[in-house]
Amino acid sequence: MYRVIGVIVAFLVTVPLAFAETDYLIVRDVKIGGFPRDGVVAKAIEVFGEPTDRQNAGDTCLLRWPSHGIVMNTYYLNQGNEGPDPCGPQGRHTSTTVTDRRWRTSAGLKIGDSLGRLRGLYRKAKKDGPSQWRLTTRSFVGLPFPGLEARLKNGRVVSFTVFGPRTLG
Repeated sequence: MYRVIGVIVAFLVTVPLAFAETDYLIVRDVKIGGFPRDGVVAKAIEVFGEPTDRQNAGDTCLLRWPSHGIVMNTYYLNQGNEGPDPCGPQGRHTSTTVTDRRWRTSAGLKIGDSLGRLRGLYRKAKKDGPSQWRLTTRSFVGLPFPGLEARLKNGRVVSFTVFGPRTLG
């Protein structure tokens, strides 16, 4: 009887922890909390819920989930004056920036970690600007572009950005 109760308690404690890990995990530059880098708005809503804010700027859209510390940019190439809404279900992912302290990368880097920890975990990281560090790189038309980027302030990681696939036209 006590074993059964122990197993149930262990299950109830570890299952929520497992989900919490998955929800705020950035896997290289491939997934953000279960959302794929080549995803669309419909998938983002499936993973994160309805965004609190949508700002449509024609061919681009800015979506926000403040409770998760997420800002996502999407686009849709309109043909002429008609075309799908970049904030709509088929809006394509351009980039997602996360700032909540619960976020961490699959290598173990977290919001709030030091530059020293970043450099220890990402030995090939490249400094792209005064506060930008490219953690992963993807090639597009033979040129290197960031896949996953960290921004620092006062020597500490304050955000991660995962970039969507690049396309021509």
